[in-house]
Amino acid sequence: MSYQFKYADLLDDEVFKLVFGRESTKDVMIEFLNQVIPDRKIVDLEFIDKEMHPVERDAKGSVYDMFCKTDDGSRIIVEVQRRKQPFYPERALYYSTFQIQRQVESGAEYYDFLPVYVVNILNFKMDNDSDSTEIKTIYRLYKENSNILLTDRVTFIFIELPKFNKSLEELDGNILEGMYFCFKNMGTLTKRPEALSHDVFSKIFQVTELYNMDDITRTKVLHKMTTERDLRNQMAYAREEAIAEGLAEGRAKGLAEGRAEGRAETIRKMLAAGIPVSVIADALEMTLEQCEAVAKQ
Repeated sequence: MSYQFKYADLLDDEVFKLVFGRESTKDVMIEFLNQVIPDRKIVDLEFIDKEMHPVERDAKGSVYDMFCKTDDGSRIIVEVQRRKQPFYPERALYYSTFQIQRQVESGAEYYDFLPVYVVNILNFKMDNDSDSTEIKTIYRLYKENSNILLTDRVTFIFIELPKFNKSLEELDGNILEGMYFCFKNMGTLTKRPEALSHDVFSKIFQVTELYNMDDITRTKVLHKMTTERDLRNQMAYAREEAIAEGLAEGRAKGLAEGRAEGRAETIRKMLAAGIPVSVIADALEMTLEQCEAVAKQ
């Protein structure tokens, strides 16, 4: 049987867990984290329950995409996020608090908890530094206007994949850049490129190949990939409509006013055509609240 895709999309959370979150492929995750986290040399990992319940009964809990503990006890949370979300940095901060609390509650003396890392793989640019070309950004707690570190026990790492623009021909054997390339392009590849020759990529391509999946997993993955492709097409259509409407109205009313009115009309047309508001908001780089407010005007 032939399929419309050969390899599964690594940004799918289920596929990500198949490649990076199993004992049989643990070496792939170890290699990735050693590339991403600069001050650690991870020898081994233990995968742990990803669901975290809050201390207070009515408080919000969380479910991580992946949670693991290193051989020295450090905790690492890994999140893969395809769609832009409001307050995403705050979400990452909230996730880190569970691992801090759990360590203190489990009997650690005073507040001497082991380091917690939150690694975020994002298919969008963060708003706070969208003009930067830096793909991987590391955040820690520093004194204002100085390099004095308050504590090294909490680290946030954000990987913004849209900022990685190297083509296959430009890859030079760098493992981390090869992984960035796979995250962005795996679902569209038809064969393993020669540039990705490192052993770690052997397992990545083996696990993501659809022929190697069981029937149930393959069916689920194909359905989600097809849906994602359709959403991207809808987003592209929404962008084109927004530009066309904005320019047309702009010629009559002035560019700024016309773009705003054209965008509002486009949103109403997209909604009438059955396109989800989340897709429209993503295509026009608006929040859900902004998109809904404009549509109601």
